[in-house]
Amino acid sequence: MRRSSRAFRACALAAAGGLALAGTAQLSTSPPAVADSAQESVIVVLNDQLPDAPPTKAASGARHDKAATAQDAVLNRLTGARPTAVRHFTLGNAFAATVTAAQATQLAQDPAVAQVLPDSKVTLPEPATPRTDPAAPQASAPGAGAAPGAICPSDPSKPLVEPEALTSINATGAAALADGSGVKVAFLADNMDPNYPDFIRPDGSKVFVDYQDFSGDGPNTTDSGAEAFGDASSIAAQGVVVHDLSKFVNENHPLPPGCNIVVKGVSPGASLVGLNVFGSTATNSAILQAIDYAVTVDHVDVLNESLGLNQYPDASSRELFQVFNDQAVAAGVTVTASSGDAGITSTIGSPATDPLVISTGATTDNRLYAQTTYAAFPFSNGKWVNDNISALSSSGITQNGRTIDLVAPGEGNWADCSPAYAECRNFHTVPQPTDLESFGGTSESAPLTAGVAALVIQAYRGTHHGASPTPAQVKQLITGTTRDLGLPADEQGAGLLDARAAVEAALTAPGSSGAPAGVSSNITLSADQVTLEGAPGSTQTATVQVSNVGTKPLTVATGTRTFAPLSSQTQTTPFDAKTLPTFPYYNGTNWAYKKITFSVPAGAQRLLTRMAWQGSPKVVNGTSVTPVVRLTLLAPDGTFVANSRPQGGAATANYANVDVRDPAAGTWTAVLYSASGAAGYSGDIQFAADTQRAVPYGQVTPPVLTLAPGQTKPVKIALQTPSSGGDADYSVTFASSDGHRTSLSAILRALIPTRNGSGQFGGTITGGNARAVSPAQTFSYEFDVPKGKRDLDVAVRLADAGTVVDGVLVDPNGELADVNSNISLATPTTVTQGKGLQLLDANPLPGRWHLVIVVQNPVTGKELEQPFTGTVSFDQVAVSAPGLPSGARLAANRPVTVPVTVRNPGVEPIAVGIDARTNATQTLQPVPVQGSTEVALPEDSSVAPIYEVPPDTSRLTVATSSSVPAQVELQGSAAGIDVFGDLKQAQAGSTVSVATIGEKKGYVTKGIWFADVQELGPFGPAGAPAGHASYTASMVTAGFDPAVTSSTGDPYDQAVDPAGTGGTPVIVQPGQTVTLTVTITPQGRGQFAGHLNVVTVPTLPTGFTGLPEVGTGEVLAALPYSYRIG
Repeated sequence: MRRSSRAFRACALAAAGGLALAGTAQLSTSPPAVADSAQESVIVVLNDQLPDAPPTKAASGARHDKAATAQDAVLNRLTGARPTAVRHFTLGNAFAATVTAAQATQLAQDPAVAQVLPDSKVTLPEPATPRTDPAAPQASAPGAGAAPGAICPSDPSKPLVEPEALTSINATGAAALADGSGVKVAFLADNMDPNYPDFIRPDGSKVFVDYQDFSGDGPNTTDSGAEAFGDASSIAAQGVVVHDLSKFVNENHPLPPGCNIVVKGVSPGASLVGLNVFGSTATNSAILQAIDYAVTVDHVDVLNESLGLNQYPDASSRELFQVFNDQAVAAGVTVTASSGDAGITSTIGSPATDPLVISTGATTDNRLYAQTTYAAFPFSNGKWVNDNISALSSSGITQNGRTIDLVAPGEGNWADCSPAYAECRNFHTVPQPTDLESFGGTSESAPLTAGVAALVIQAYRGTHHGASPTPAQVKQLITGTTRDLGLPADEQGAGLLDARAAVEAALTAPGSSGAPAGVSSNITLSADQVTLEGAPGSTQTATVQVSNVGTKPLTVATGTRTFAPLSSQTQTTPFDAKTLPTFPYYNGTNWAYKKITFSVPAGAQRLLTRMAWQGSPKVVNGTSVTPVVRLTLLAPDGTFVANSRPQGGAATANYANVDVRDPAAGTWTAVLYSASGAAGYSGDIQFAADTQRAVPYGQVTPPVLTLAPGQTKPVKIALQTPSSGGDADYSVTFASSDGHRTSLSAILRALIPTRNGSGQFGGTITGGNARAVSPAQTFSYEFDVPKGKRDLDVAVRLADAGTVVDGVLVDPNGELADVNSNISLATPTTVTQGKGLQLLDANPLPGRWHLVIVVQNPVTGKELEQPFTGTVSFDQVAVSAPGLPSGARLAANRPVTVPVTVRNPGVEPIAVGIDARTNATQTLQPVPVQGSTEVALPEDSSVAPIYEVPPDTSRLTVATSSSVPAQVELQGSAAGIDVFGDLKQAQAGSTVSVATIGEKKGYVTKGIWFADVQELGPFGPAGAPAGHASYTASMVTAGFDPAVTSSTGDPYDQAVDPAGTGGTPVIVQPGQTVTLTVTITPQGRGQFAGHLNVVTVPTLPTGFTGLPEVGTGEVLAALPYSYRIG
């Protein structure tokens, strides 16, 4: 999946005491805090989102007038100077303005105001599918030149119609009813040629009605191209360019000349809008600009986003990417999003976590493998099966208890490409430029879904007097007509995309003027998934409305599904890439292989295979390598079924899994393979094959219902939550008498029980697929914190210290109260890794908290799985300083020394220091701990400033002043909070941009914040113009008390002091008690009050392959002191 991944800087230990940031890539930063009279730019979102004037094209004038009136009323209530730079928004009822800090406070307290917001970095991960090359394009119409199962046409003049996905999603059947005509589809991707011949219709008209560059590199660059060509081909390729696969495949695997194919999109009648948001200097601002452009300038009907990021938290009203998507949906735009390519182990990325978008995982199509010999296909009998869940498909359960909506093909299919683009290369031993690419991943699944959305919109308009369905209706029509694959809900969602059924449902939906003959009746559901949460072991219920949107009566049988074990086999096999036999891989390189077998009993409905190996780094010919092992499964008759699809390139995951539905009984073959020779793997491989059968769970009533045309009836679902804190997933199935069967996903979340003082949770770590900037696995939990707790304590115990595991603690505001890992300080300048992970927070906010356990790639590979256990408890920290003054009279300039004892109650070492603060807040100017406040534009993100925010900070602001209009971005260390300067203000010509994050109660996230600035597109051929930008930052925080020093120094002094060192922390082992020394030297006259924050070191590394990459530090306790001088 291509993603706007904000790049990050990892943390490294400084050589001489304290910690410093050392570079990788980077994210965006934080805004400056301001005094009451200072100016700041804000976005003000109103409570009334004007439901009586929806943001449709037809009602845009009325909505604009109502929005302006409501917004002016709020502005007129402000006291003080008149706000400046006021910009009214219509898409969402909100406005931007430059106001004083006092006015910002007034706005936040205005009953008509929902939120006062301030007004991030984009790189492309490696594609999920290998790259390609074909022949010179020739004009030719698509034909059906081969029988099913053929890889080349029997008659070269009748090319195969690709992608195979058209058959898998029943798009060929839908083509008789709709082709997407009159529907405008936009996609966010990289660069491409919109004038490529397959995007010119046979009548000479162009498929692309607009193509713009927001990346800053300009529209004519050719440095990538795979994503954009893949998206455009999946949606609306015309199938007029003929590609000869014999000129594309590797010389070691020849195909006969004339192995011709054409590429055709799901909705070839649709019009396309291409928006390039990926580039060498692009940030997340480019994405916001592109979304705004698609909605307000091009007025698109569908927007596809094959991009994403695993961030923490994964959904937030302060993550403006999600806010803009939600506003696009409110404006009538259907948004489709890829779930990610990091595997089935709960790795769904944002924006696919947003419930308003259609989130899409990936299934398998294997004809391309037969054509190219990818994935060790030659070991098969030449046959293949499709429609399993791809091993790369990001699925599982999100932090807020959702899963993907559906699945569509994402492994692997063909797409058009242009030889001029760097990523358009064939499979020759020496890759050559080509006009074809192998395209896949959920980056393919999402645009296929977008194409079906176009079909649905056209079909609905055709039988509803030109009226368009709402995005919610489009989602309901698509998800309610999916095909149940019989796999776990958290892998398949509602099921496999079915274009024909979705179009039929659109044609006959309520209000239809009549559908063509031969259209089947279909049901739809009021929701494609439900999330039920409660105490462990409690029964939770939900009601779903089932509608017959067809023209004929339907009988619907309901049911539930989970899985029970049937058989389990494990084996350990030696593997030596230096001595095993080899075979030529799809690209001509030699790979060593070994076959092993296992049995599948009769009655199995699911087969899950897993393997683990220890691909430890080694040096080969002066280069460090981490050996990767791949897995391919062959059915008893030799049919190719599926493969493991690792996503780390040369980086090993040390783990792989392959999931198969309805496996045939008999003896299966697993082909294990790795690069041959010294660079390949040598050692043991652990392999497991587990089979399961489907069984019912819970209750659904009624079991059978009859629906007349247009009739809706309720169905009640009752399911039990897990017995301890954590998640479970179940499918609720709906089989109608027309032969169609769909499903609904039910996610059950048991809260960690904390009412009696502590609660337990746990899980099982397996591994991931090494996808860049992605987790191997995540686990999400929720629990409640009562009022009045002194501290919150989370302890996690691991079985294998070799795997990096992070903990992310999210408070009720959505801020990161703590980020930590099982990496801790061994000395002030070195780290160690252990079996314990702990999270701590002093004076926690009462309310609902989230805990996310993040497993980083790679796991050790020493075991197929490792359990972990955890405890949430309160008031475990033991910190005392009885000698601190409490109202005492102290002499000026006479030092008072106070011992502070600290006991570590947790399961891993902590490095503690003293952060002495005043009780009075101040507006301070943070200094960058890395980067510069003066940058050239377009900005090189490696020089953008990074700020460190200390505890007790309630507001953070970053502003830029640029020589050209630009937008600033402020992003938290784990990317879940991502705010921007006002886009409309910048579009109107402002060269000052301000982004702010603040909390009325509680504090903003401690630790690292990233800043970036992006010029405004769209850009012409010259790209973004040269310019300059200056950053300023401020924060509202407790003052640093200059009268207090300590034996450890202040771990947060680098936040405001350019000469700060981070002090010299004291390391406290679990169960150990240490004594620190604090010295108070009273200065001046009067009364003074403050508090000692006993803190742990911020910016410790927490991971090296995905977010979060850096810790926040912790406040163990806040010890008050007060005194009078004289």
